Amino acid sequence: MFALSLFAIGLNAQESEYKVFYFSGSPKIVEKGKEISVKRDTYLNSKASIKLPANSYLVLTNKNEVPMGISNPGTYSIADLNKIYENVGNSNLTQEFFDYIANNMIQENEKARRSGGVYRAVGDILVAPFDEAVLLIDSLTLSWKNPKQKKLYLKVYNPGNWELIYNIPTTDSTYTLYYEPQKFIKGREYAWTVYHGEDHPQQGTILRVFTFADDTWKENFNNKLKVIKESGENVEINKIKTLRLYLDNNIYPLSESE
Repeated sequence: MFALSLFAIGLNAQESEYKVFYFSGSPKIVEKGKEISVKRDTYLNSKASIKLPANSYLVLTNKNEVPMGISNPGTYSIADLNKIYENVGNSNLTQEFFDYIANNMIQENEKARRSGGVYRAVGDILVAPFDEAVLLIDSLTLSWKNPKQKKLYLKVYNPGNWELIYNIPTTDSTYTLYYEPQKFIKGREYAWTVYHGEDHPQQGTILRVFTFADDTWKENFNNKLKVIKESGENVEINKIKTLRLYLDNNIYPLSESE
């Protein structure tokens, strides 16, 4: 028992005060010349460094739960992080500062989606929502590019059997769908796209999927929210943790859920 305690103390001594709170893209931890994938809620080794490639974003917190976002590509040692935190400071952190971190998380998450191949077709005209969106509400506004107001067909499919649920002619660039029990089943994925013809799109046409969350999914999600709210930590930190939960679960739209 005594030897085990000494070993545990030795491990703790190797940890820095910095913990990975959030990341998008593919940042790496460099330890002893080896690159290791970043993991959430883990402390950085005091001798490690962070390697941040292009189109990546990293949010760390220190022992005082102060967040710091890094977006400039490069390699950062613990000494570098200390200097950055000296500029941030541990006091007088305004709501604007936390809003800045939150907005960067949203923007960098979007960049990571684009660079990661979610928007993978040249000429893809679909705008929103992003692929695999999960809805906590019973409506969804779809949008796409149509600057010349051409006649297009909005198509919504059940991917299970490729039943065509909607085939709506439109010259607009937005359309709001509403949950209808006779057309949709909550918890099931549905696919949508816009196409220039009334018939089925040609092979290779991009479709995105969305899901109206069912009661079981919402209950599990709300339980996670409850844990954050009851953690007793800084209110602004809890807001960012809540945002992280929404981003992790592909909730759309964020403006309706924050």
